Amino acid sequence: MDGDFASSPTRMELSFEDLIAPMSREAFFADYWERRPLYIRRAGPSFYDSLLTRADLEATIASAGLRYPAIQLTQGGRYIPPEAFTQNVKVGRDSLAGVLDPARVTALYRGGATISAPFFHLAWRPLADLAARIEAQFDHPVHTNLYLTPGGCAGFTPHYDTHEVFVLQIAGHKHWKVNAPPAPLPHHTQPHSAQAQQPTPRVMEVELGPGDMLYLPRGFVHSTATSKASSLHITLGITVFTWVELLAEWFQSSKIYPRYRRALEPGFAHDPHAREALKAELPKIIAELQGLADYDALVETFAARVRSGAMRPVEGFASDIMAEPAAPAGGRRHV
Repeated sequence: MDGDFASSPTRMELSFEDLIAPMSREAFFADYWERRPLYIRRAGPSFYDSLLTRADLEATIASAGLRYPAIQLTQGGRYIPPEAFTQNVKVGRDSLAGVLDPARVTALYRGGATISAPFFHLAWRPLADLAARIEAQFDHPVHTNLYLTPGGCAGFTPHYDTHEVFVLQIAGHKHWKVNAPPAPLPHHTQPHSAQAQQPTPRVMEVELGPGDMLYLPRGFVHSTATSKASSLHITLGITVFTWVELLAEWFQSSKIYPRYRRALEPGFAHDPHAREALKAELPKIIAELQGLADYDALVETFAARVRSGAMRPVEGFASDIMAEPAAPAGGRRHV
């Protein structure tokens, strides 16, 4: 999709629907989700101002408030050792490790290094709120990473991600080259291997500007570069639960039956006859499990586990309070 969407939302809190506007949620999931990239061009450079601005990030770096690994530097597709841009700060007998050195960060950045802030939503409330809202809708884990690249530089070498990626261009411009996946929908245990995979056909080449959005399903190979201007963007990643995880939950549930807790025959890894016996037994076990399965309980157990690990909405902190007396050891408070 390549169309202008000039106006930015009037409300301060962006939603998932805002990120893909003017496309509808229904159209996105029918035509793009896990299928193909989506590029939305907007003529509103302040579209994401409620999430983050260049000035916000500059102030954060200058303050040296974030410590490694909350901020990292990369160049030429490699991570720069943290000792090149951090310092250990001593205050009396205490010492803080991994403290950002703004002067060395600036020098490396001027030399072509990209500044990245993984899981920046843990340090920035607007992104935490956005991630929590989207995770509540999707029931898949959400995270945000931040990337600041100087002009005239390339990003990482061509690679794919094993999570869904929504690129939110905050400031500047970045050129993206997107190639077809070597294999569709890689699992999170199947990371990109440049040595093992052959080049794939180009499917998209776009220049992202402020306010633009690019969605890449997992597996699409991509590389980036800036031109004369620096670039600041957020990647909102969704690490999906797949049928693999649900099937694993099903097989794990078989441990309640003593029959399936019996040891495999000793020597099975070396004895061909023992391996043949395993192969003959497996279809019987799977058939038995199908007859024993309580699918209602299986799905609810998996869903309950997902809910228990979900991101919680960020709560405010109030400091002007009266302390409550601690309860005595017996658990009863005496008045």
